[in-house]
Amino acid sequence: MSHPPARVPEPAPEWVRDDEAATWFGTPEAIRAGLLPEQAAAFDAALTAARRTLRLDRLRDTLRAWRRMALMTRDDPESARRLVSATAEVRSSGAPRPGSVSWADLRSELGF
Repeated sequence: MSHPPARVPEPAPEWVRDDEAATWFGTPEAIRAGLLPEQAAAFDAALTAARRTLRLDRLRDTLRAWRRMALMTRDDPESARRLVSATAEVRSSGAPRPGSVSWADLRSELGF
């Protein structure tokens, strides 16, 4: 029985501040320390899931995403709190926030 070819993940896009984020938050411990307390459980879950895949690319991408969050949290903790709150609201209600646009509508609006 043959298996389909392995899907090659697209590389995560570079962010102009990735080097800065890596300097400040170079380890999982540093990343976790840079997050809000209300972000810690989500980080721990994401890190555990990435480790369980046994794929270094998934672990690297997860750490990169959370480094960015830690840097943004360091720069503007109140904005990070609003983001965490809005995310929790959408997840608990299952409804989009007022004024939001669906992914399909946004793609169509942008011509994709």
